Amino acid sequence: MNNLLLCFIIVILYLLFSYMLGDLFLHIYSSKESSISYRILLGFFCYFFLFQIVALPLKFTLQPLSLLATIWCIFLVISTILYFVLHGKYFKNVQKSSKETPLKEKLFLFFLFILIVIQLCLINYNGETYALWDQSYYIGDISSSVYTNTISQYDPYTGALLKKLSTEYLLETYQNHSAVLCYLTKIAPLIETRTAEASLVVILANLIYYQFGLQLFNQSRKKSVLLVFFLFWLNLFSFNLFTSAEFLFFRPFEGKTILACLIMPMVFLQFIKITKNHSSRNNWIELFIIIFSSFGLNMSAIYMLPFELSICLIPLGLYKKSISIWKRYVICLIPCILYGTAYLVTKHLFFLYT
Repeated sequence: MNNLLLCFIIVILYLLFSYMLGDLFLHIYSSKESSISYRILLGFFCYFFLFQIVALPLKFTLQPLSLLATIWCIFLVISTILYFVLHGKYFKNVQKSSKETPLKEKLFLFFLFILIVIQLCLINYNGETYALWDQSYYIGDISSSVYTNTISQYDPYTGALLKKLSTEYLLETYQNHSAVLCYLTKIAPLIETRTAEASLVVILANLIYYQFGLQLFNQSRKKSVLLVFFLFWLNLFSFNLFTSAEFLFFRPFEGKTILACLIMPMVFLQFIKITKNHSSRNNWIELFIIIFSSFGLNMSAIYMLPFELSICLIPLGLYKKSISIWKRYVICLIPCILYGTAYLVTKHLFFLYT
């Protein structure tokens, strides 16, 4: 019961910090976006963008996990103080807005909440997984980091000290963040990954579906929640190579799931917003930060995002005949090129020995 309570607290803190960072990010360039769920989604990517900036230098210099945990806690405290300084009257406005929301709209949101809870029950009662090798890596890497007070310096399969840091996961910091949480809360890595992280991914995936509905159905909450409902049933009865449902319900805590169920859909969501107003600078800025933060969540994004961006933005550029689209398309590819180059260099030319 204590572990379940800790997992619940971790998920709530994830959502709160994601919201605060998303709201701060939108506040910087005076965005008119009013959706709470969108702030959480954008803030999730901002959160891990900032974490990889903090974590990578410490990882490269073989610093202890305790130092990373301390620095990250200080950063979160500073972010919280900054948020309340800039948004001191925010909660009064939320309370006022909540009272003004019609009862019918609240019922739709309650139905969305119930749909998410049902899915959380499904994934948490399902202990089955068919990817033992991948599961062993994520849980093993976190466990070895926590119990040795290091950052990914031990082989997750054997427990032996690595001669050099893994080139395949060197730039990925998703599992390092889980190690920080386990170090701070003393929760077992198996429980943190299979319960807290898995639940968070399912929640965010459904919020993305909801945002798709708002974009496609002219901000209709009713139709957006119905879209979430139908996608839930589609995912529930889909187990094939052509959908991400098997990842979402069987492997929600893994990096590949974050790529398939969060990163790529979020990029496509931004594409939909861009098609409605391709001259809007805000949509492109949000797309750029999502792309930049994706590589710390899963390294496969280096290969997948250039294809997704090209499939979406090249036809749009040809259709709109706008030079600005082509320029911004190239700018959005810059993080992919930088991380791709860094990956090749650290894989073939430059090694970090322990």
